Amino acid sequence: MSSALDSPLIRYGIGAASATALLFLAFTAAEGATRWFIVLLAVAEFLVTPRILEYAAES
Repeated sequence: MSSALDSPLIRYGIGAASATALLFLAFTAAEGATRWFIVLLAVAEFLVTPRILEYAAES
């Protein structure tokens, strides 16, 4: 049975959307070290989420 998570576009889109939200938060509401920590979380979100979703689609 096919799932929406089988598409790389969907997987990377979900990661990009949440990373964009984190970046918006970082540059509008945070400053200093907190801002850069949120940016680091956004990068991790963009890189890790598609892999987790790919694993979920396979199982």
